[in-house]
Amino acid sequence: MNLWNLPNSKKDALDFFQEKGLLPKHREYIGKNEIFWKCNVKTCQHKTNMRVGNWFENSRLSFLTILRLIYCWSAELTSFVDWNNYTREVCTITISRNQQMQIEGPGKIVEIDESMFSKRKNNAGRILPQQWIIGGFCRETKEIFLIQVPNRTTETLSFVIKQYIKVGTGTTIYSDCWRGYDTDELTRAKYTHSTVNHSNNFVDPRIRRHHLESYLAEFIKGLTYQIWRRQNIEGEPFDNIMKNISENWSPKTEF
Repeated sequence: MNLWNLPNSKKDALDFFQEKGLLPKHREYIGKNEIFWKCNVKTCQHKTNMRVGNWFENSRLSFLTILRLIYCWSAELTSFVDWNNYTREVCTITISRNQQMQIEGPGKIVEIDESMFSKRKNNAGRILPQQWIIGGFCRETKEIFLIQVPNRTTETLSFVIKQYIKVGTGTTIYSDCWRGYDTDELTRAKYTHSTVNHSNNFVDPRIRRHHLESYLAEFIKGLTYQIWRRQNIEGEPFDNIMKNISENWSPKTEF
C-alpha cells in the first residue's frame, strides 16, 4: 500500500480501522459529523462516542487524518511531533514485550533508567495506559533492553539488572539516585555502580555526561524506531504498526 491507495473518506477510514482491529469489528456506527457506536439491540437508542475504549481515545483529529499520519510515520515522511510520539510509544511497548539478550563483558558501561510512559502532558490529549519501562543502553556495543515492569522497587530493579546485565563480569552501571537502586547488592553481584544526582547536576562533573533521564529519553526517541524496524523486518512497516496497535490496545467491545 502507498499513500495514494489509502482510504480517502471517513467511512473508508473507519472500515479500515475495524478491519485492522483498532476499532471493534462487530459494531455498527452512525452519524455524519460526529460518529457514534450504535447499540446492537434494534429497539435501543443508546449511543457511545466512537473513540471510547480504544487507541483513539481523547484524540481530536479525524480518523482519516490519523490514518494518513500513521502511514506517513511508517514511511518516515512526517515530523508531526505528537503523533510521532504516540507511534513511538507503540514501538516501545512492542519492543519491551519481545525476548531480549543479556548485555555482558568486562569493561562495559551500561546506562540504566526507569520511566513512566503514557502520562498526558498538562492533563490534555490522548489517554494511554500508564506503564513503567526500565531501559538499559551499553555505550560500547550499543546493545539495549527495554522492559515493562509493574513498578520500580528495589526487588524489581535488581531482578531486571541481573536478568539483562550479566552478573560477575565487572560491568559498570550508571543510574540516577532513586532509592530502588541498591548499591551494596549490585556491588556483591560484581557490578560497579555509579550514580548521577538530577537535583544537583544536569551534567555530572566527574563523568561529563547528561543525566540519565534525559539520556534515556533521547535514546528512546532516537533509536526506538530503528530497533522496532529491525525486529519487524517482515512485512510493511504500516501493516506492522497497525498490528502492534491492535495487539497492545485491543478496543473495548462492550459499553
